[in-house]
Amino acid sequence: MSEKRKFQKVGLLTYHHTTNFGSLLQTYALYKAIQDLGFDCEVIDYRNSVVEAREFRKRAYQCRNIRELKDHLQYSGYKKKKAKEFLKFIAEELKTSKVIYSMDNIDRANDEYDCFLVGSDLVWDFSINGHDTTYMLDFVSKKKKKIAYASSVGAMWKDKDRDLAIGLLNQFDAIGVREQIVCDDLKEELKIPVDFVCDPTMLFSASEWDKLSDERLLKEDYIICYMADNRLSIYKDAVQYGIEHGIPVYLISYDWVPDDMKPIRPYKAEEFLSLIRYADTIFTASYHGMLFSLYFEKNFYYYNRGWKARMESVSRYLGLEDREHWKGKDAKPLNYQKISPLMEALRKNSFTKLKSYFQK
Repeated sequence: MSEKRKFQKVGLLTYHHTTNFGSLLQTYALYKAIQDLGFDCEVIDYRNSVVEAREFRKRAYQCRNIRELKDHLQYSGYKKKKAKEFLKFIAEELKTSKVIYSMDNIDRANDEYDCFLVGSDLVWDFSINGHDTTYMLDFVSKKKKKIAYASSVGAMWKDKDRDLAIGLLNQFDAIGVREQIVCDDLKEELKIPVDFVCDPTMLFSASEWDKLSDERLLKEDYIICYMADNRLSIYKDAVQYGIEHGIPVYLISYDWVPDDMKPIRPYKAEEFLSLIRYADTIFTASYHGMLFSLYFEKNFYYYNRGWKARMESVSRYLGLEDREHWKGKDAKPLNYQKISPLMEALRKNSFTKLKSYFQK
């Protein structure tokens, strides 16, 4: 019996119900990759209350003070529109489970799927999901295949959390992670092999992301600033860079924007991709902001913040250490004739690994 017929239906578990462009696009890319392998894939519509609270806008009664209420009244409309567009994208581009699952009924998913795959994103970061081991597939019956692709930890677990995580991961059939340091750590602990693989968005070629992107949204040359480090140094650097190069700075934000920046509010994934694709330069504290800058072969500077292993893995693999922070003068031009073949090699190797996981 062929592998395709043996595992006819794959349930994909990740952070898909989101208002974060990176989370949405990695879900889309991994879903498409599984389909490209010939499997019937469905995104498991699992809802974690901690993740939901972080991702979606507050209600007015949840505001803790007058300032929060004022911000809510001023900006919540933007966030509502963005969430609506994300739901539309999911409905149009992804096949999701008919059942909305929670921790209370997720075991019923065993009746629907032949194989379970968890990844990518910070699905194994207990600080994000409230110690929800559903993302370690603890609900899956022993006769079902369990796969992890590009799953991310954030900060490595300690003490009892580590013992719990290692015990659950040892029950997987195949594991690929997207941070080299996590890969090295898990290799020391797990009884099964662990692979270093690329983020699902890298499984797509640049030309494929071009097709999904909208056409140019801004006619002028522009700098994009996306997300911020804890000290907001990215804002100061982007503005100063813009002054020195005579280019306006647009901040992707659905909240307050500094006076010396222009607000830009993409609501659709296609709009977000366009803003990166056509930018002169990108300043990003987002992991996926960094990755899409690379795919579109842009000039960029990155600002590492929480869960630093993600950006560090990409930076070391591609030799981008001098791109961490703009230091008041331009770094050497990025050599995409060297960078792109390295990404292509990782892409091909990772896709081969993903394919092999279904054959074990």
